[in-house]
Amino acid sequence: MISMQNLITNGTTALSDRVATAYKELFSDLPVINGQVVYPQMPDFQLTYFIQQALDRHYLVRLQFKAAIDVAPATVIGTLKEDAAGHLILKQSHALTTIVSRGLLRSVQRAR
Repeated sequence: MISMQNLITNGTTALSDRVATAYKELFSDLPVINGQVVYPQMPDFQLTYFIQQALDRHYLVRLQFKAAIDVAPATVIGTLKEDAAGHLILKQSHALTTIVSRGLLRSVQRAR
């Protein structure tokens, strides 16, 4: 019985993901590559300001990294921290931590 529920849940999740991707591709004002919305490149001053706000207020943020043309950019969600040396560290979960290079960022948004 449990495996049947998992199968139904996984199938429903996959279907809803496909519907969400199709909706983004059809109705988004922003370009979409492989189902991923590509946000515009933020100017440096705006990236710096948004990063500082995220650090000060402990916001959950969505970071989008630069990518080659016609390649979907990587988008990750987590909480930013800064170490003593000034490196940005993104905590995505208890098991996953990433060092973030400011120069590779395309955009920073507050995740809801």
